[in-house]
Amino acid sequence: LISTGLFSNPDRMEVAFGIKEHSGWFYEWGQGSGDFRLLGAQLIAVLFIIGWTGVTMGAYFYVLNTFGLFRISPLEEEVGMDISRHKGSCYNDDGSAHPTDPAQFA
Repeated sequence: LISTGLFSNPDRMEVAFGIKEHSGWFYEWGQGSGDFRLLGAQLIAVLFIIGWTGVTMGAYFYVLNTFGLFRISPLEEEVGMDISRHKGSCYNDDGSAHPTDPAQFA
């Protein structure tokens, strides 16, 4: 998202949007201008996305925590969820993974 504000070419901006001004910061800086508008808009968009994600996921995690669904029990944490949820270990005794056999899921 930020690379758009850095590398937008004025010619491509004109083809896409019909304007040449407020191109990428590197092109503006190379022409002797320090126009920060496009890069600034991109940075504001990044901050908005971070804020939106934080608020949305914060509410989601709060609801999960309220109903006790956010964490597993301490016993399951100690034993591992492979045994308690999947009825077996996902690794052999030597530490290697089990071969994938579709027949075992039938």
